[in-house]
Amino acid sequence: MKRIGRDGFTLLELLLAISLVSLITATIMGGVHLGRRSWESGRASEALDEIESAVRAASWIIGKSFVATPDQVPPGGSDPPIFLGSANKCRMIMLSEGGAQWGGLIVAEIAADTGSDGDELAVWTKVYRPNEGLAPARETMRKTVILQGLAGLEISYFGTEQKGQAPAWSAGWRSTDGLPALVSLKISAKRFGRVIEVASTVAIRQQ
Repeated sequence: MKRIGRDGFTLLELLLAISLVSLITATIMGGVHLGRRSWESGRASEALDEIESAVRAASWIIGKSFVATPDQVPPGGSDPPIFLGSANKCRMIMLSEGGAQWGGLIVAEIAADTGSDGDELAVWTKVYRPNEGLAPARETMRKTVILQGLAGLEISYFGTEQKGQAPAWSAGWRSTDGLPALVSLKISAKRFGRVIEVASTVAIRQQ
């Protein structure tokens, strides 16, 4: 009796083939997902490092705050402030060792600004002149952008603005007597469809 040859697969062979294809597909998709997670994690880490670098730069400038007063005060005038601070900017006299900036006393301002690519965090600097104090216009100062894509800037100050007052946190500082003891910074930036915030508190050496 002649044996008739069969065409196609048995049910067992078909199930085995489907199982193998499913296993291979799951392995490939798992690798793709793991690679994507690793790539996204790397981008988030780079974004965080960028914001932290800006916070460190701003903190370093504030930490170098220095007390300097004009050569003379007009008759009947009041002493000018030695540190100007608000909730979204601050201006101070800092002591610089040189390097990228001039050496000696410098007027520095940290604030948000609008650039060609949107909001940014910038630092303005200029050599300190006693006859100008903290009053030089931004147009006469050197601007350096330390963070682009800025989403928010919050600054608060701790200390005693006037003699006899108890130290406290406030959203502004305009004292002719001394520097704030602490300055709190909260800087946030837009990265990859979300907002990343970094905070820091700076202690200022009292003079």
